[in-house]
Amino acid sequence: MTRREYDEWLNEAASLARALRYPITPDMVNDSAGIVFGEDQYAAFENGLWSREAYELMVIFESLNEPAVDGLPTGGAQHAEYSGLCDKLMIVHPGKFCPPHFHQRKTESYEVVLGEMEVFYDPEPVAVGDEPPLAFRPMPVGDAWPEGVALAAGREDSYARLTSYVRLRAGDPKFVMHRKHLHAFRCPADADTPLVVREVSTYSHEPTEHAHDKPAPLPSWAGVHDNAFVAPAANTGRLTTAIR
Repeated sequence: MTRREYDEWLNEAASLARALRYPITPDMVNDSAGIVFGEDQYAAFENGLWSREAYELMVIFESLNEPAVDGLPTGGAQHAEYSGLCDKLMIVHPGKFCPPHFHQRKTESYEVVLGEMEVFYDPEPVAVGDEPPLAFRPMPVGDAWPEGVALAAGREDSYARLTSYVRLRAGDPKFVMHRKHLHAFRCPADADTPLVVREVSTYSHEPTEHAHDKPAPLPSWAGVHDNAFVAPAANTGRLTTAIR
């Protein structure tokens, strides 16, 4: 996309976030905040973000990402990557998606601030290596998908395992997405406003092209990425932004 397109996208999103009283600071409006999940998804800018076409892109403004290392019980450092606190605001235009992915470490919760949020997920956890899944409070089985959900062209297969569906609205209780569960979400294509959702989660391991100089709390965390996207192109797109 062009520099003008990118800056307009981010500045409009930042204005909306400020109007909703989220604590946006100048350093949060940067070239890692607007995320386009793969080279083929830049076509979303040809007809504009209000075209309601299905593409995978979103804005994330992260106000807090604090790992829990200091103060852990003796011998607990190996479990620190599953703890900590992250607070972010995510903005998605009508018809657009955050694509299917899971987090090995992070458990997150969603609170809709504006608009409505359609969440698609697998109520069964993903098997990661030989680590046994924990199911103290299992994910609920959601509803069947509504008819007519348009998916990003060429990415349809990546949603196959997301059999459960829930639609969240402002004022609803927080919805918890446990770690190791595949999930995606979108702003409904017929929405009058973008979706604005606040995510509060455990520490978010999300290195990007502009975060290489950030120190890791523990040496073993250097370069750790906790976003596993189903579509290979989405994985590559998460880490770079093509601005010309």
